[in-house]
Amino acid sequence: MKSNNSIVWINVFTAKLGKLDELVNIQAEELLNFKDNGVPGWISSRWHRSVDSNKAIMITTFESIEFHKSWLEKTDFSEHLNKIKHLIEGAEGGYYTLVASIDNL
Repeated sequence: MKSNNSIVWINVFTAKLGKLDELVNIQAEELLNFKDNGVPGWISSRWHRSVDSNKAIMITTFESIEFHKSWLEKTDFSEHLNKIKHLIEGAEGGYYTLVASIDNL
């Protein structure tokens, strides 16, 4: 088991009916932009889609809450939000800290 001091933002998206595929594709493209553009304080992201509903979960790790909030205030985030808001019925997010990580690798 290992633990660290980074912060995880978990966001659960509910896509509008028939819009999950489009949302998944746009969000996946945005994750590539994170990597290509070197978002300050960003560590990693994982993007999961439901196999039996219209939900998807984004799990993003930043060095701190401040780094995440700084990214949310940038123009790039506003532009991205405008690209996906018509696809989303709702979203719920929150900050979490890692308690333990157990891998079978």
